[in-house]
Formats: sequence, C-alpha cells, structure tokens
Amino acid sequence: MLLTKSKNPPITGLASNYTSFLIKIIMISLMFIWILGFLQPILFTESDSLTNYFLKRIYSPVCHQEINKCINIANHGMFVCARCAGIYLGALVAGITALLFQIPYPKLKHLLIAVLPLFFDVIFSSFGIYSYSKILACGTGLIFRYIVFLFLLNEIENFFTDKSIKRNE
Repeated sequence: MLLTKSKNPPITGLASNYTSFLIKIIMISLMFIWILGFLQPILFTESDSLTNYFLKRIYSPVCHQEINKCINIANHGMFVCARCAGIYLGALVAGITALLFQIPYPKLKHLLIAVLPLFFDVIFSSFGIYSYSKILACGTGLIFRYIVFLFLLNEIENFFTDKSIKRNE
C-alpha cells in the first residue's frame, strides 16, 4: 500500500480545537472511570464481595495483582499493583495537563527514553540489586505512561483532524 495524503481537507481552526478538546475529555473520562474501578476497595470500604470479585477479575488481565506489590490504605488494597497504578495515574495526569496547558507532544525517541527507568526498575528489583519499592514502581510507571499517553493523544488527534498521512486502500 502506498502512503498518500487524504483527499478530504483537514479540519482546521475552531473545529480542530473542538475535536481536540473533545478527544481529551473522552480520554480523561475513560481513565478516570478506570482508576475509580481499581480504587473501589479503598474509596468504598463497605462494598459487597460480589462487586469486588468482578472488579478484581476485570483488572486481572492487565495486572498480576500480587498482594505484596499492591498499595494498601487502611487494610484495603487496590486491584492493581503500584506500577500499574502509576501507569494509569500517569495517563490521567497527562490528559489533564494536555487539556489545561499547551504542551509539546513527545516524539518516538521520548518514548524510548521514558521506558528506561521502568525497564531498569523491573530488572534491578527482579534480580535483587535492590528490593521492590512501591513508590519507585509507581513513579516509573507514572513517568512512562505520562509520555506514552501524550504520544498516543497526539496520534489520535492527528487521525481525527486528518493531519496524518492515511493509507490508500
């Protein structure tokens, strides 16, 4: 397939800004709902065990949920580990930052740099170079996902505002 410019004119000006704003609001809302789900045992301590069971099953495909790596507050643990909590929190913070401020979007090289702290934290804690730290795991996840979210947001905005190159079918 050849890469060519789309025949449709790009969305410009006010319409483009509205589309970008709407995409950001939708993505932030989805992340907020996702985060509320794994915080449910902490926020709503009187929830029933059936709800907890289903929510824990929802998050199990995306997180190992090892109890010793989950953040606990008042003997109530999240449904995801500290690193995953940081990853999702990073996406939410990046979305809010992008909504409120005009920030430059990262390039592919920034993604590669952002994965290094997370990668080295996993390697070093796995091989016993230092012991697992929930704060460090959460922080490396937050940094990584902050950059990834901004990169993906830029790609999605480009797709919907027709700024990107599309494949000719």
